[in-house]
Amino acid sequence: MAAVTDDRAGRTERDAAVRRRMAEGLNRPQGPLRPLPAVVVLGGRGSGKSTLTAHLRTWAERIPLAALDLEPISERGGTRIDVLTELAFQLSAHHDELPQLSFPALGSLLAAVGTAVDARSRERAVREMAEALRQGRAREHSYEELLGIADTAAQAAGLPGWASAVVPLVQGGLRSWRGLRLRRRFAETSAAGPGRGATADFLVGVNRLYHGYPAQREEAERVLLDAFLADLRGAYASAHADRKRTTNCLALLDNADSPVGEAFLHLLLDSRERSGRPDPLLVVATARRRPEALVRAETGSGRRPDYRESWPQQGEFVPLAAGPLRAGRLRDLNRREVEEQAAAAVDALPVGSVLPKADNAVQWLGWIVYEITRGHPAGTAQVLEVLRRMPADLPWDQRVRQCLAPVDGSVRPAPVLTAAPALTEWLLRDCSAQLARVLPRAAAPLTLGRAETCDALWEGQESVLREFVNLSADDLRSVSEPDEGLPALPRLSRFLLLRLLDGAPGSPDHAGTWTGAHRALRAAARARGDLRAAAYHDLALGELPAAVDYLRERFDEVGADTWCADLAWIQRAPARWSGALPEPARDRYERLVGVAEGDATRQAVTRLLTAGWITAHPRADGAPLPYADPLGDPYAELYPDIAEEFLTLRRPIGNEHDRHVLLRMAQRYERKPWW
Repeated sequence: MAAVTDDRAGRTERDAAVRRRMAEGLNRPQGPLRPLPAVVVLGGRGSGKSTLTAHLRTWAERIPLAALDLEPISERGGTRIDVLTELAFQLSAHHDELPQLSFPALGSLLAAVGTAVDARSRERAVREMAEALRQGRAREHSYEELLGIADTAAQAAGLPGWASAVVPLVQGGLRSWRGLRLRRRFAETSAAGPGRGATADFLVGVNRLYHGYPAQREEAERVLLDAFLADLRGAYASAHADRKRTTNCLALLDNADSPVGEAFLHLLLDSRERSGRPDPLLVVATARRRPEALVRAETGSGRRPDYRESWPQQGEFVPLAAGPLRAGRLRDLNRREVEEQAAAAVDALPVGSVLPKADNAVQWLGWIVYEITRGHPAGTAQVLEVLRRMPADLPWDQRVRQCLAPVDGSVRPAPVLTAAPALTEWLLRDCSAQLARVLPRAAAPLTLGRAETCDALWEGQESVLREFVNLSADDLRSVSEPDEGLPALPRLSRFLLLRLLDGAPGSPDHAGTWTGAHRALRAAARARGDLRAAAYHDLALGELPAAVDYLRERFDEVGADTWCADLAWIQRAPARWSGALPEPARDRYERLVGVAEGDATRQAVTRLLTAGWITAHPRADGAPLPYADPLGDPYAELYPDIAEEFLTLRRPIGNEHDRHVLLRMAQRYERKPWW
């Protein structure tokens, strides 16, 4: 499957904040170079890392820039020298009104380490290279000689990219570089005694290191990286450069947590630490896992920062310090950003299309998509695209109920269009096939910890439990559950996994089915005395009277604040689709309530719990956003019923505070949730 992307990259407040932070690092005042960080931008699958990188690449195209996706380089067996060569090659591109960067020290070293196979011919070729550099030859036949050396290098080293990169890297400096200045560049590298012998001897020494034992090759790679940074520093060292070079250089490294990305980042940081000298390269690396270099930096500091704190309340992106790195996490889109994308989707509808039956179609669409995806960038983009492409005459309540419906035959009629298969496959790509099969049952409880501690869920599946625990501990693939602060599945992931659990075939007693999973979790809750959690699973199982009994009993035992918190917690239990798309809210409400039984309070609790289970809820000011399914009541038709039942419950209460609490709860449902 192709990567799920958001074609609006760069147009959100989030991406603009990242861009502003990068602009600060790229702006270069006259004078000595200042230290620049390597910034790691973290984000799970579909968080918009690659599209953000593509945007930054377009935005910075007028300055010295290199942008690499390191994952395919890793997949084809590339090395960190391939990465280094491609970086230098892209940075050396011509830009109007800017002096062109050249990499003579790096280029000559690349040619040296790859030239000819036998020792004598290798030494001769290196000497020819050194002689050409020392004399500053500019004759065309010198270029041809260098091209021949580069071709030989490619054949000997098995690195086809070198043949196209070495010659331009060297040619840029041949006319102006003399041997003494080149040797000064070499003196900045980590090879032993670079200045004591002839340049040719140094090049031969690096060659032998590169083709020696693994430890020797690593030393040669350090020399190459040192030469790369020495060339960059040298390009900014003259008075002419100080006037002309008003920006630093930018290296964009996508998928830096790939094996070759990990290795290159370590090499770069090691070279910077050893030299102790600033260079003009701003590195922005993206990763969906914390790279080893970041883990080591955290270990060295003795603390692991919460990278969500890289987004202070004022909306700026402020990566946190982690040793030689700075790191931040890409936040999901906020509701305003989703609403902006919803406006674009409405504008793109074909002429004559029906619009949502809401007082403000854009606000309504932004709200409901945000409730479904919680601002997950890829999920938001895909859901809006599917909604936009549905038949022009299809009502919007039907559209939203189909946009994430499964296509495995568990729902009839089959959806017209759905984003579910693509998004499910994409979000689960980092899971093993075994865990992906088991994960739907782990979506049944509110938190991942409750799934882990329910032994009945894992009978026969113990082999994947460790992987599940690792997922729970990965804050890039889990979120903090708002009410309890414990790891939980992200909203979109949980919604999709619940649909898979709903349609899973098998015995009702099997933990891999909806009924089996919730029964197992209910039994575990009762065993630990957690009757509220038991009522939560009662409701998920469709056993409405049992959940009502719990809340009716609690109504007489606790204050209104606690009771309303219990109600809100229980009524967010997931609901089955039972083989069909969700029915209209009013029809489902009447079917479930029927004729409410018991005293007046129990009847009001029955109606209140049922309506609140079907609909999504407004957010109290400053309150977190727990799980909710907006597809049961997309137009909030049941809000008047909810408000009425809160008022009914307060009438017989004599406690002034409790009456006020219930009144305020009723008032929350007087306005639509998208306002």
